[in-house]
Amino acid sequence: MHLTRVLYGAGIFLLASASAATLSEGQRLFDHETFGGNGRTCRTCHSGSDGTIDPQEVAGRLANSSDPLFTHDGLDDFVSGTARIAAHATILIERELPPGVVLLDDPSASSVVLARGVPSTVNTPALDAALMYDMRDVDLQHQAAGAIARHAQAANTPTASQLDAIAAFQQTDSRFFSSKELQAFANGGPAPVLPQGHTASEIRGRDFFVDAPWNPPSKKGVCALCHSGPMLNTANEFTTDATGAPPGWRAFDIGVSSRNVLNNPVRTFAVTDACGATMEVRSPDPGIMITDVYNIPMLAQFLPPKELCILHPAFFANMFKTPQLRGIRHTAPYFHDNSAKSLEEVLEQYVLMFTSNQGVPITDSNILLTEQDIRDILAFLRLL
Repeated sequence: MHLTRVLYGAGIFLLASASAATLSEGQRLFDHETFGGNGRTCRTCHSGSDGTIDPQEVAGRLANSSDPLFTHDGLDDFVSGTARIAAHATILIERELPPGVVLLDDPSASSVVLARGVPSTVNTPALDAALMYDMRDVDLQHQAAGAIARHAQAANTPTASQLDAIAAFQQTDSRFFSSKELQAFANGGPAPVLPQGHTASEIRGRDFFVDAPWNPPSKKGVCALCHSGPMLNTANEFTTDATGAPPGWRAFDIGVSSRNVLNNPVRTFAVTDACGATMEVRSPDPGIMITDVYNIPMLAQFLPPKELCILHPAFFANMFKTPQLRGIRHTAPYFHDNSAKSLEEVLEQYVLMFTSNQGVPITDSNILLTEQDIRDILAFLRLL
């Protein structure tokens, strides 16, 4: 380990980090190494300052017929066609079915193919331990290895040291942070706090994100029930009264799969728990249920042992990782399926969730977000 100087504001922090040679190799591997595969590198999909791809970028890249983005899982059926990626910037992923889950549409299947957006690499590698929308990867090394094998169709398996270098690069390079303050936080600096806001709208919007007791019809703190903590991605101490989830919980169903704006194919799953009870789930993408929630360390710590059969695995259908919100104005599109192309469309989904109880069960009272509330929340989100 070596000391690296990181410039932050007017001060300089001396921080322990990977060697310069390791970081240089990590950048080379991330930006240029194809591992003998289909031509893709990590940067193929995690490109630009937003760390992801969006329909506007895809439109520009379609002019280059040799762009490796448009191969394999970037195509409509793994073979041809770019209609899906052009419209929604989603790629196909194949998820193995965990024990106890059967795809009734094809009972012999051991996996299911789903269309998902590319998770942004902004802030997440260094500051968010939950990786991927369904939280299937336990660390950056596993995430990189899976992407290289599946999305890049690598002929050459990356070594452990190469995976470590890729991880170290993502955890330290400025391109992976939305601000110098967050880069400093990743290296032991002070935790970010909620911006105070300058306009009346921003100040009102901030009120939705302060930690406050659940007290309907008051809307104070309603967003913080799920978006709390330094990165605004964990449930706070008041969420149990509102949603039943424990403090620190990191996955919720806000109705995105149920709404299915993009009309993705709906599958039927038979889900059997450890006691032999079977439930059916119909969903275009059941989220962490496919990962097997009892094997997700970040979530399993809050759950009773699956052998007690207190919470059926089907209970977790359509839940996805709670995203961090820092720099969110730069990382469109949103949700696991890229169905919200703007923050305005994100708020449309929350209006539906709060008024219909679709997704997270908000007890006692529905929450009506007014047009002014929406403008205020959007104003505050753009400060982050």
